[in-house]
Amino acid sequence: MSTQDSQRGLMVFKAALSTEADIQAAVSEIRAAIAGIEPDLALLFVSHHHGPEFDGLLADVREAINPRNLIGCTGDGIIGPDREVERSPALAIWTAKLPGVRALPFLVDQNDVMRLDGSEEWREHLGVNASDGVGFIVLPEPFSIDAERCIGEMDRAYEGSKIVGGMASGGRRPGENRLFLNDQVLRQGMVGVSLAGAISIETVVSQGCRPIGEPFVVTKAKENIIYELRGRPVLEVVRGVYTEASPPDQALMQQGLHLGQVIDERLGRFGPGDFLIRNLGRVPGEEGLAVAALIRPGQTIRFHVRDSRTADEEMRGLLAGRVGEMAKPPRGGLLFSCNGRGTGMFGVPHHDIGVVNSVAKDCQVAGFFAAGEIGPIGNRTFIHGLTSSLILFQEPG
Repeated sequence: MSTQDSQRGLMVFKAALSTEADIQAAVSEIRAAIAGIEPDLALLFVSHHHGPEFDGLLADVREAINPRNLIGCTGDGIIGPDREVERSPALAIWTAKLPGVRALPFLVDQNDVMRLDGSEEWREHLGVNASDGVGFIVLPEPFSIDAERCIGEMDRAYEGSKIVGGMASGGRRPGENRLFLNDQVLRQGMVGVSLAGAISIETVVSQGCRPIGEPFVVTKAKENIIYELRGRPVLEVVRGVYTEASPPDQALMQQGLHLGQVIDERLGRFGPGDFLIRNLGRVPGEEGLAVAALIRPGQTIRFHVRDSRTADEEMRGLLAGRVGEMAKPPRGGLLFSCNGRGTGMFGVPHHDIGVVNSVAKDCQVAGFFAAGEIGPIGNRTFIHGLTSSLILFQEPG
């Protein structure tokens, strides 16, 4: 079927996973699983069990599948088309035949982030025009680059584009993670690929939270600290939300309370997907709440709680809604899940890929457990935590 699609000029996606500890055996397994495709783009995700030197592995993978372009990284856990592998050797490959699409890999390092001045220089460095309807897959190395600033600059340079990815993970200190860019194995920076042309890209960002209490408008704040909501001390408001909550929700609030910032105040009514979720903390010696983000007076916020059931329901609902809106079923996708999800959150293995397979049937997917998940909320791209970020591909309608 895939060979026939390729001959007819249609997109073809194939993904494969190997849990073989031996590199040669793993590469042979994935080569057999994706036989018949001549990929324009490949993404490679590898657990640290296959390191610390990855040069030989990359060379073997490139020889086995012969992709025109390749990017990838190491991961704390690896996601294949039907399984999530945690704390065990794993190697996943995702390949795509993309007729009519220009796939252009790139590298950004911290010197580039500091040097590039303005959107025009960013577009020149990445080699693609904003008018091309471009989408991006990005894989930053968290210890070596200001990924938040980098993503923000890309957002400004390519307004309305889709930027999705995950932070390389599994390394405990600088220099331990790896990035892959064609035949290069890198220890720092951010690798990525732009996709422009005859392709439709959709995204699903599931933050795994649900609201509790009412929305509130911030009336007093400084930098990342909230002091008042609706003119009342913020801690007094939190106590009120707690008192009115059900016992199960009170227990979740005690485990960890989160704050959702409305991204687009023009909506008027706010539902799932309209809030950017951030962690909260007390400010020692002050009657304020510290947020892991800048806060300004006038913003609408709502408190949120997180548990496995909420995360499951939200991901299923968002994904089903997005797939239902698509003109054609998605044929390929990439999944970037937080390394705090998996069995640690859900108590069972293979949760996120299982949801994808149950909703987006026959969609070839691979990915990894990331140290930060990248995806859009509203019209801006953010780096998230405890989130599942999914990019879906289809041919234009």
